[in-house]
Amino acid sequence: MNTMPDEELLALWVEDELDSASAAGVEAWAATQPEWLARREDARQLKALFRRANMPSAEEPPYADFFNSRISREIAREAAAAAPAAPAPARERNFFRWLLPATAVAGMALCFWAGTRLVPSAPAPVTVEAPPVLYTPEKGVNAEYFASSSADAEVIVLDGVAAIPDTFELPETASTDRGPAATADIDIEPR
Repeated sequence: MNTMPDEELLALWVEDELDSASAAGVEAWAATQPEWLARREDARQLKALFRRANMPSAEEPPYADFFNSRISREIAREAAAAAPAAPAPARERNFFRWLLPATAVAGMALCFWAGTRLVPSAPAPVTVEAPPVLYTPEKGVNAEYFASSSADAEVIVLDGVAAIPDTFELPETASTDRGPAATADIDIEPR
């Protein structure tokens, strides 16, 4: 036998537990393997040492009846805890069947009533007109905002921007369908 036997056969051979046909094949392979022969010799010496020490092959544990009775009692307790509880009598089930929804409805009605009685009505929101924030993306351009409630007008004055020439005409795409606009000169003084 030139190939190495599988691990199971080698373990049985080391422990001297192979039948004679299988042992002969492993013996032929192990004859060229000194490390496996040494392992087998070590196992044989260890077995002889245990036999000389007069160690019993099996020993009954002390107080076996005590431990077995406790184990049986714990198994019975776990089985009782895992068993489903007995169903409630039909009369109790019918009582709770209508009591739970009725209690929920009564609780919601109570909360609604308390909410309408306890929460004061919120005062009307106060509107504060804040001046608009003026932003000019170009350096050197200043903007001022003027509002006139009597004239119902708002004016933004840009300082530092070149005037639009009179020859400039708005393209047709920028026009609206409102008709001709009335022009008026209104002078509004800053506040």
